[in-house]
Amino acid sequence: MLATVEDVSRITGYTVDDALIRRAQAVFEVCAGRPESLITLPSDLAWSAYAVAWQAAYMDNSDVFAQANVEASKQDKVTVTFGDHNFAVSRLTLAAVRNLSWNRSRSVTTRSIADERRLPVWWTF
Repeated sequence: MLATVEDVSRITGYTVDDALIRRAQAVFEVCAGRPESLITLPSDLAWSAYAVAWQAAYMDNSDVFAQANVEASKQDKVTVTFGDHNFAVSRLTLAAVRNLSWNRSRSVTTRSIADERRLPVWWTF
């Protein structure tokens, strides 16, 4: 597991059990796009532990799979408008997932075509 009961208590102040941590890790792995076995960098392991701890505490204090994102509702003739936010994942978990190394932007530097057409210095007169 990426986080232990002690990690969750230290990071969030909440006490959870191993079963809840395993469910929180499953949610994290879906959000992160990688299973625990493929996470090797120390910084990624640290962010993953934070994410699992926050997700476990979030799942312990609310029924995340039963919540609906209702943006608007009308009383008569029952009209309900749902939003696009997913309440099954903690916002702190999403913030930690954004900090993982495979989610960071990667810059690729290319040379200009004009650089390729120049003659070498030793070839000029």
